[in-house]
Amino acid sequence: MSGEYRVDPEALRRFARTSAERSDKLRAIRSELGSHMLAPDAFGKLPESAEIGRHYQERAEAALDNLTSAADTMERINTHSEDLARSYERAEQETADSMRTMMGGLGA
Repeated sequence: MSGEYRVDPEALRRFARTSAERSDKLRAIRSELGSHMLAPDAFGKLPESAEIGRHYQERAEAALDNLTSAADTMERINTHSEDLARSYERAEQETADSMRTMMGGLGA
């Protein structure tokens, strides 16, 4: 026995919009962080400082990649949520059309 549920396409669209907004914010953060570079000697002049600088750079690049990935994910959620809302509306319209056709065939 399947459960009954209702879907509000407009709620899906609102969720899609907030996902798009999150994507934009993540891209803005990524852009801002990516525009700042540390000088090669930012961690000092000792031999260990160069290694610390390399580790910092690796982690900074990984963080930028993660921000890009998160923004891309939010954009995909936006797209799929919009598609889902359209699919529910289309299915509902097709069901209503079928019901009207059946009622017309019954002479109602």
